[in-house]
Amino acid sequence: MRDADGAMLFGPTPGEELRARRLRIQSLLQQASLDGLLVLQPVDMFYWAGTVQIGALFIPSAGEAELLVQKNIDRARKESALGAIRHIRSLSEMAEHLPASRASRIAVEMEVLPAAELSRLKKYFPSWEFLDGEKLIRQARQIKSPFEIDVMREAGRRHAEVFARIPEWIADSTTELELSARIESGMRLRGHQGLIRLRRWNLELYYGPVASGPTAAYPSYFDGPVGTVGLSPAVPQGASLRKLAPGEPLLIDLVFGYGGYHVDKSRTFALGGLAREFQEAFEYCLELDRAIVSRLRPGRKCSEIYLEVMGLVENGPYREFFMGYGSNKVGFLGHGVGLELDEWPVLAGRFERVLEPGMTLAVEPKIFFPERGGVGIENTYLVTEDGAERLTDFPDDLVIV
Repeated sequence: MRDADGAMLFGPTPGEELRARRLRIQSLLQQASLDGLLVLQPVDMFYWAGTVQIGALFIPSAGEAELLVQKNIDRARKESALGAIRHIRSLSEMAEHLPASRASRIAVEMEVLPAAELSRLKKYFPSWEFLDGEKLIRQARQIKSPFEIDVMREAGRRHAEVFARIPEWIADSTTELELSARIESGMRLRGHQGLIRLRRWNLELYYGPVASGPTAAYPSYFDGPVGTVGLSPAVPQGASLRKLAPGEPLLIDLVFGYGGYHVDKSRTFALGGLAREFQEAFEYCLELDRAIVSRLRPGRKCSEIYLEVMGLVENGPYREFFMGYGSNKVGFLGHGVGLELDEWPVLAGRFERVLEPGMTLAVEPKIFFPERGGVGIENTYLVTEDGAERLTDFPDDLVIV
């Protein structure tokens, strides 16, 4: 989609789409006996207002939402299909526009809202009770609409175009950094938005790992199984200056952000060939991937899927090396994706929610050998009435360059 002057890849979110999203969260607010939701975080504001601005979005438990903008009101009116958009100069002016008589129990984004900002809200809205709305927000956003799914399908198509070029870029690169730079350029030129958004506090990601040989098992603070070295302790992730070497696995795990939405995909490559041990581990990952995907059906509980598949792993040859080695090991098989990379649902032992049509999640069985490297596979799937639909196209095979 393009705007009137052709400068943007995407135009406004349709008004009917925003209305459906508002009605969904309002139903959840009513069920929780809450009077409204106050949105301050950029991703949530985009989801319910179709624009990202400095200000606030107030969604009452019934009635129209109001977007209160400090900066930039002109852009907000160009991008948002909401009918009620008002310019405010300060938080105190917002308090004047939203009098206490209109509400008392208000949900806010506790997981991402700074303590100082919450303190300011309490000062200007002394009669309001601010309650944690994170579960309601995640619940509302975990079911993707046809509009959102179409955007994610297009992201998957563009992602596949990039992966098709990776073998030639590997051949022309000598280090992880050179290869990563070529891939990043290819992604940007195909519409990658440049940002990977995560909800969890203090969690950052730059495109994703390009990990050669032992790099894939290098200690990492990121909440994922793949290790990376990066260029300095200041940003301890991403490609390093390590040279690509023949016979080593090259695990490339990249996120494509398009129109606000993400898809996540991993493939295993190798220069010249790969030892039998790695090939067998990779085939095992493919088997587990099929086992997981066959269970992605409406009504299946996420924790049950996790425990069933981990039962297979416990009886297999790679228990110690599955989903990270040592301190890199993680306790999930897959994670929700959408406007953020760490959405609901999560295929984990304590995530008790059941799968529903419209959920989108990345499944990523991987195996890591210390000081040697890692192999694996990852794709993003849509849960449908009939099972799982893959949104990230590209052959799953091991790619020898």
